[in-house]
Amino acid sequence: MLVGTALAAAPAAGAVASGVTATGSADATVVPSGPGMELPTASFTQMTVDEASRRVWIAGDRVYPDGSRDGELLGVLYGGAGPAFASAHLAAPLSGVAVEPDGSKVYAGQSDHIAGYSHINGSLSPLDPIAAPPDACGRELVHTGGRLFFTSRPAADPGGCTDGRGTVGVAATGEGGTAGTVMYSGARTHLEAGPGGLLAIAPEKSSPTDDPDLGIYRVTDEADGNLLDFLGERRFAEDGTGEGMDFRDADFAADGSVLAVADGTRGTVLLDGRDARFLDNHYAPLPAGVAATAVAFSPDGKWFAQGGAASGDTADLTLAFADPSIERQPLRISFEDEAAGHRVVPRGMEFSGDGEQLFVVTSNEDGSKFWLHTIYTRQALAPSRLVDVTHGPAVAGGPFRVSGRLDLDGLAPTQAPRITVQRLNGLEVSDLPPVPVADDGTFVLEDVLPDRAGNVQYVLGYAGDEVHYLSEYWLVVDTVEAPDPVTRTGR
Repeated sequence: MLVGTALAAAPAAGAVASGVTATGSADATVVPSGPGMELPTASFTQMTVDEASRRVWIAGDRVYPDGSRDGELLGVLYGGAGPAFASAHLAAPLSGVAVEPDGSKVYAGQSDHIAGYSHINGSLSPLDPIAAPPDACGRELVHTGGRLFFTSRPAADPGGCTDGRGTVGVAATGEGGTAGTVMYSGARTHLEAGPGGLLAIAPEKSSPTDDPDLGIYRVTDEADGNLLDFLGERRFAEDGTGEGMDFRDADFAADGSVLAVADGTRGTVLLDGRDARFLDNHYAPLPAGVAATAVAFSPDGKWFAQGGAASGDTADLTLAFADPSIERQPLRISFEDEAAGHRVVPRGMEFSGDGEQLFVVTSNEDGSKFWLHTIYTRQALAPSRLVDVTHGPAVAGGPFRVSGRLDLDGLAPTQAPRITVQRLNGLEVSDLPPVPVADDGTFVLEDVLPDRAGNVQYVLGYAGDEVHYLSEYWLVVDTVEAPDPVTRTGR
């Protein structure tokens, strides 16, 4: 099980529902992260979430006390069945990781091939290696459109990876999809997969004056002989002035309509996922002076996260609604602890498929230690409360009345609120009809108490909505016997 990051929801800001009581708004506050789970690796290259098997796969190198090094493929369980960790040791350096959509196969990048493993319930079994050109600069792997894509780049000299020519390749499939090179690049290249077979290819900036060209493609069935259908391209300094793209990370929105790019200079840049044109960015940015390192949309379409490298208690991460029209301050989190790391690493954020958890990899300042955090997105929902709950006389077998108020912070509810009610009488549990909430947030429950005197409990609940977190209130009532009727006798 992952170590959860304990967070308190930040105060909300925005429109208040006219029909429900709400607290005052305030600027978003920054909350410290809890401790993360320290990873055994001494490097981090890439992570991916395997929704089918409920694992977070991370690729990096492990360094041993004697100085020796090997690659480690680590799968951390976050739900479902199986051991908490699945792992495989490979030759160093290890870079890049991808997984089949059904979780049955996991791939990791080696310097002279792509390693493959069959995966069943936490058990990894080696498969035949996948041929790939030599790589000395760190591969990236993505699986999209039913195909496995990977980068390859031999070092032009022992000193670095800024010169020479690299490639983007595709692996063969058992259904007839052939292997080959789909693109050449003069710079180190990054890949990002999207829904419906989308693929973004982004060259890295090789010099201060370089203006890399990001392209968006869609994987085809190769009926016309082309594997990739070109959708659009974008240079960030189109007019030839200013700085070119300084790529750190990218991610597609759940419907593929938006590609968010973490740019080391500009912060978050939004592109249209269909033609790569620039879009207006209405998201609250990272704080001033924080270098963007990672972006992530949740697959359920609800959340958008931005990660960065900040100093002190400045926020390294913001978590907001993916719909920017929802006017709520994002949850802001600071990583500044010896057991939490100090910054979000490039490409270090992914959501679970249901959008309920955000996985974040952080590192210390020199990048020699890494931590995995699990942030529960419900922490970014606005709080709700059941307050001022009172009741009238509690006479066994008689009518019973409970009143109270629902407070919702910050935002209008997305649907008319109702209070759910359960009555517990010994071992008997009864679901009562939901109670509507009035325009001023008040509600009234009317019931008939059980015939026998004793302890009765009511569980009042608000299930929450798209912007508010659930809440619950337990009411314990001691009922009394009804008084005996008075018998009058004549004289």
